Amino acid sequence: MTKSILFVLLVTIFPGTAQTPTRTYRIVDAQSRFTIQVGKAGFLSSAAHDHTIAVKAFTGRVTVNAGANITGASMEMDIDARSLKVADQDVSEKDRAEIQSEMETKVLEVSRFPRITFKSVSLSGVKADAGNWRFTLDGDLSLHGVTKRVAVPVTATVKPEQLNASGEVTIKQTDFGIKVYSKALGAVKVQDALKLSFNIIARP
Repeated sequence: MTKSILFVLLVTIFPGTAQTPTRTYRIVDAQSRFTIQVGKAGFLSSAAHDHTIAVKAFTGRVTVNAGANITGASMEMDIDARSLKVADQDVSEKDRAEIQSEMETKVLEVSRFPRITFKSVSLSGVKADAGNWRFTLDGDLSLHGVTKRVAVPVTATVKPEQLNASGEVTIKQTDFGIKVYSKALGAVKVQDALKLSFNIIARP
C-alpha cells in the first residue's frame, strides 16, 4: 500500500489525523508596548492627573495557521503585575512614588495577585484589509483574582519572520473586584474604566 493511499485511509477513519500546520510566535516584550490609561474623576478632578501605566514584563505566544491565515489563531499572555510602572511625565518623583505604592498595595494588591493572564477562546469578524487582518479576539482575562470574558478588537500583520498585533479594549476595575482609588473623601479619584492599549511584536 502506497503512502498516499495510507494517508487517505487515515484521514477518512481518523479525521483528527490531518491537522492544519501551525506556526507559533513568541512575544518580544522589549520591543512591544503595553499601556494602561487611567482617567481622573471627582469634583476636584481638575487638581488631579490622568495616569499612564506602562507594563514592563510580559510573556506570551500567538499561534496561527502556517499559511499565515489568521482564522483559528490563538493567543496567551502572562503579565507580572509588579512590573506595572507609573509612566506619568508631569508629576514629581515624590508623587510618582506615592501613586506607584498606592497602585501596588491598595489597587492591584500585587502581593496577593502577582500575575495577570489572558487566554483567547475564539476569534470572530475576520476581515483582510490591505495586507492586515482585522478581527475580534474573545478571551478570558484574569486580574485581581477574578476571570472575565473580554472582546478585544485587533489589527494584525502576519509574516513568516514576524507577527505584529495592535489593539485596545476598555475594562472596568469593579468588574474584577478592584476598589476604585480615591482620596479626600472621594473628591479626588480615578475613573472605574481603564483603557488597555498594546502593540505587540512576536517572532517564531
